[in-house]
Amino acid sequence: MELIRIITAGIASMAMAMGIARFAYTPMIQIMTEAGVLTVAQAGGIASLNYLGYLAGSIFFMVKPIRRKYTWFAVMYLMNAVSLGLFALTQDIYAWSVLRTVSGFASAGMFLLMSVIISEALVQKGQLRFVGLIYTGIGIGILISGFTVLVFGQYMGWKGLWIVFFIGMLLTAPLCWFRPAGGHTHSQTVSAPEEPMHPFIYFLSAAYFLMGTAYIVSGTFLVLIIGRAGFSGYWAWMITGLCAVPGIIYFTLNAGRTGFMKNLIPAYVFLGISCAIPAISGSAPALFLAAGMYGATFLGIVALTVGFAKKLAGSRTAYAIGLVTVAFSVGQMIGPAAAGWSAEKTGNFSYSLMAASVLCAAAILILMAGCYFNRRRSVCRM
Repeated sequence: MELIRIITAGIASMAMAMGIARFAYTPMIQIMTEAGVLTVAQAGGIASLNYLGYLAGSIFFMVKPIRRKYTWFAVMYLMNAVSLGLFALTQDIYAWSVLRTVSGFASAGMFLLMSVIISEALVQKGQLRFVGLIYTGIGIGILISGFTVLVFGQYMGWKGLWIVFFIGMLLTAPLCWFRPAGGHTHSQTVSAPEEPMHPFIYFLSAAYFLMGTAYIVSGTFLVLIIGRAGFSGYWAWMITGLCAVPGIIYFTLNAGRTGFMKNLIPAYVFLGISCAIPAISGSAPALFLAAGMYGATFLGIVALTVGFAKKLAGSRTAYAIGLVTVAFSVGQMIGPAAAGWSAEKTGNFSYSLMAASVLCAAAILILMAGCYFNRRRSVCRM
């Protein structure tokens, strides 16, 4: 029973930290631009600031020894919830920029803290193989955010929706709170000599940096892109979240059987295709297929990369997860601002989407180069 409680807390936390606090902004862009309170360029700039906050949070929680993880998690959770609620109380672009930066910092804290808390709890139970399941919460949160905007947007407007997200986070807080039956978790005691990190971690981080730059173009503007094509971007966003759940489960379980690299490469291929499709075709089947492929692969890459980083970490698990997360964060700071600026200049997102597809191909080349330079270490069979 406690195992179910551990996994439930992890899933709920990821849903709130990423699916709502972070990705609810994606469907909100369309409703706010339609209301005339936000331009596409401003939306991209604010999104980049959110990822600047995420970068700052990733670095902070990577280098700072965290002893009171539960207290820090509660503070980050409250910061995220309040930042969503305050979004409805102003139309000042600078205030929104600050709020999204704060939310990004808090989201990184929630993500990293809960990843460590759940990992430690599952290690104590000898059930670490289930850790990848908590990332399905991100897809569930994305699904909820799209559903919320679709159902309540026409009645409440953008201000009311931000209040709904705020209240939703408060009501979900008890599901996210978790303490093991024995009191509190401790980091594992390492009986063996300290193991160094595998050098492939740097190739993995470089590829993840490019993925962060690429995926966030769709991650920020997908609803708007499909909405401009004359279809419901909110339904597409729900499809993204719905496909993310089986995608994460598939890639996580399959990685345990066939290895991380044999799953990362195909995931990058399909992510690149999902980015390119909206730039090539504006038909409904193509766009909704792209949304589904996007959801099934980008969160699969997140789960695979974090899991691979843990395997490469040696005795430095927190540092390794922080390293790939920082690389990812730097990448996703670049994507929204560049894509928003490009869309303002060209009137569409085609150039940005094709650039994202090319970056996915470059990430694959980096991973293959890492395999070549580390071929004697059998890293590509991990």
